[in-house]
Amino acid sequence: MLGIQAIVFFAFLSSCFAAKFAMFPMPFGRSHVLFVSKLGQELAERGHEVKIHTGGSSRSFAESSPYVRFFNDTKCSLEVKETSSQPVIETNPKKALALLYTVQSCFCDEMLGDSELMNEVSRADLVVGEFIYLCSALVADQLSLPHVLISAFSLNHPMALAVGLPLSPTYVAHSSVPLNDQSSFMDRAKYIFFWVFSYLSYRQDLCASFGDVKSTHNITPEKSIQETLGRVDMIISQVPFGFGLENPRPLPPNARVVGPFLPGPPKPLPDELEQFMQRSGDEGVILVSFGSVMGDVVGVDESVWQMMAEAFAKVPQKVIWKLKLDGTSRISLSENVKLLSWLPQNDILGHHKTRLFIAHAGINGILESTYHGVPMICSPFFGDQFLNAQMAQQGGFAEAIDLKTLSSQEFVDLIHKVINQASYRESAERISKSVKLLPRPPVKEAADWVEYAQAQGSLEFLKPLGSDLPFYELYCLDILLLAFSLLVLVIFLINSFFKVVRKSVSRFNGKHKTQ
Repeated sequence: MLGIQAIVFFAFLSSCFAAKFAMFPMPFGRSHVLFVSKLGQELAERGHEVKIHTGGSSRSFAESSPYVRFFNDTKCSLEVKETSSQPVIETNPKKALALLYTVQSCFCDEMLGDSELMNEVSRADLVVGEFIYLCSALVADQLSLPHVLISAFSLNHPMALAVGLPLSPTYVAHSSVPLNDQSSFMDRAKYIFFWVFSYLSYRQDLCASFGDVKSTHNITPEKSIQETLGRVDMIISQVPFGFGLENPRPLPPNARVVGPFLPGPPKPLPDELEQFMQRSGDEGVILVSFGSVMGDVVGVDESVWQMMAEAFAKVPQKVIWKLKLDGTSRISLSENVKLLSWLPQNDILGHHKTRLFIAHAGINGILESTYHGVPMICSPFFGDQFLNAQMAQQGGFAEAIDLKTLSSQEFVDLIHKVINQASYRESAERISKSVKLLPRPPVKEAADWVEYAQAQGSLEFLKPLGSDLPFYELYCLDILLLAFSLLVLVIFLINSFFKVVRKSVSRFNGKHKTQ
């Protein structure tokens, strides 16, 4: 009887400390929903009430989650398809970001216009959003709720400027220009250029897109869009510093780097897959996956897939390839290739037979690959993938290439190089060891900080004073300009003084000669 009373007591105590969390992943892309859902599941297992709000276009891959709630995003999902078909997403980074913000603001507008959804969110105790999708800042500002951002990506995105993170042009990588220990003058000039690019993208594109949504829904009209977007209590990143994935950098007290959410010990594979893996013998298996958006959102010419198929026919390894082909496809596959429309990526990467991972350099794929110590070949296609690929190459566990320019024999040679050259696997295993030795599982540490932010109610005291300063004050550009102007003025006055003296001396000498 006493035992039952104790159970009831602790259950009641747990409910007293339970909170309600409203979570907002970027509403397109399976990896975003998976990333946010991982934290949501951890919070739910701790007794909290979790609701993950995403667009109905995500229903095909998110419906199985008990925490997901859908809103109607028909108009915006069509806009995603139209936008993603534009070649600018690969050729012009600034226009690509502008298009991304336009699409994001469309989803944000539709969600904020759903009165039933917003009524449900108003009962939450804290809002959790994604660093790359700042609609959650508008929600938190409108409802006066604490706000936590979680980041699947590096914290060097233009969003960093919105939330007050330092984005120095001297030690933070930008866009497709990675930092290294021996930066030349031209390299540093590029860093400055991309810092300006990030700032302009933030001010002209990000603020403009979400500013329109803010005005439409009359969210805190007394505040500027910059103030609303900067309304964040804590930022939690999964990309670890100093392990070869990203250069270490100082962060304010309200930003925490915890490590990767999704990788973990592998689960047993389905029988058919396990048998395929075992038949590979000592040569092992190559895993090939380009995520959930390749083909559906970002088009890839079929000639690229055909080139890859020809290359795979020449390698001794077995190949597991995640790829959807329609009935009109003419790609011919060799017997060593197994084609799947879906696969348990983390579990295959964790299998002892896996020798190589060929992917598009999505951050979750890179983190899973390094967690299991598997070297990579990265072929980025858009967005952050270019910087991720260069980051992986700089870390020593990958090669970054462009599949659209490679011949099948060049691809085969590269596969042999990465599999047979020990340095790639050694670098991947070094990072794997570093991540696995973290003192606290990343998703649990992230949940700890979310609970802390909710219990505290506001973490304004953790935000550095400089986060609200305009960049010219933050970097003392106004003082430097004044100092430079004074220096020019002093030099001008001194020069003028000497000119007058020279003229006076010249006149004096002239008069002296005439006398």
